[in-house]
Amino acid sequence: MRVMLMVFPTRTHVYSMAPVGWALAAAGHEVRFVGQRNPREVASFAETGLDAMWFGGDLDIARHRRLQVDGDNAMQGGFRISESRPERYTEEYVRNVYEHWVDVFRWTTPDPLLDELVRFARHWRPDLVVWDPMIYAAPIVARAVGVPHLRMMYAADQTARIAAQYRDLRASRPDDRSPDPFVEWMTAAVGRFGADYDESLRHGVKTIDCHPSYLRYDGVDVDYVPARFVPQNKPMAIPRWVLDEPARPRVMLTLGVSNRQVIGIEETSVADLLNGLAGLDVEVVANLDANQLASVGTVPDNVRAVDFVPMNELLAGCSAIVHQGGGATIGNAVVNGVPQLVIPGTTWSERVSAVAQVKRGNGLLVDLEDVTPDSVRAGLQRLLEEPSFRACAAEVRDEVLATPTLDDLVPELERIARWR
Repeated sequence: MRVMLMVFPTRTHVYSMAPVGWALAAAGHEVRFVGQRNPREVASFAETGLDAMWFGGDLDIARHRRLQVDGDNAMQGGFRISESRPERYTEEYVRNVYEHWVDVFRWTTPDPLLDELVRFARHWRPDLVVWDPMIYAAPIVARAVGVPHLRMMYAADQTARIAAQYRDLRASRPDDRSPDPFVEWMTAAVGRFGADYDESLRHGVKTIDCHPSYLRYDGVDVDYVPARFVPQNKPMAIPRWVLDEPARPRVMLTLGVSNRQVIGIEETSVADLLNGLAGLDVEVVANLDANQLASVGTVPDNVRAVDFVPMNELLAGCSAIVHQGGGATIGNAVVNGVPQLVIPGTTWSERVSAVAQVKRGNGLLVDLEDVTPDSVRAGLQRLLEEPSFRACAAEVRDEVLATPTLDDLVPELERIARWR
């Protein structure tokens, strides 16, 4: 069986999809990343050990994002997909977010790229396409060559959420005859290759989801295939101290690497975070580089600042983690049973995921506008001193570890590939 993996070309997205590629390759299948080349992220693909092929022009995401620092678009302005407060889900919000993100999906799917991808797919003849929710070129290519396709989540399913909100809005406005911009675009896109639109083009035949079930939305029309999260970090030698038993509670602080790589600025004050952790009887391992520390006068004595540290291995010895709410960070913390204090960012699903964890009982959140040294310190102290957080984190870890592995799912993926 030949499998095309199609992913938004940044490290987090590549690493999130690589494990299904490993499972399929280990079962003897031919697996290949296919898509646009991000000149800043070529190493991320190579680090997975899977083949990669580039098509279309380069997609320099960091440069593109830096050109969009102002204005009302999908990543800035008053209508962000990361919004989690139901009272903000007005008709204006739903329409703007849905339309903005259809524009993003179109941006990642230019016609010249589609032409190259379909030409290659007709030559290579894949049996299955697995795709990132950002890359709608994938279901178009799959439909053009007549093969099944599945999405694979890297965080909470925001695209399903906004689609469900837009569906419900239209149902409440029966006199609204305006076209659905997603359906209109995708109908024309697949029509160029002699194919027809159906709703599987929106969310895939099925959706592989390696995140805890409490991060999934109710009321979305998605057939989820749960799988166990697989930690993956940048290949490197593990420092010996990472595996040493800490003399006092160890706490990891990270703001992720995606924002660092793409924008180069943080949404919260690194100084406030470090000052909030200073003076506590804990060992803080801060995954921060020199640029992130530039605004910090003095790094507290109880903080070890390192540019990069293997997260999964470090978390095995941690009592808590403070982070920005990214999907991969949540996954690493969950499989290690570590309580989480989230300072949620505004890129994707950070705050909705944090709220879900507060409700589940394995974490707390401090909103960006509420970050002070005192609020960070109080949140961390609760995680360390109240045993319910550790107990709940252990329960969630056990639930996730009881979920089928991606290796277990290979026979089902093989069956799906034979559906055509």
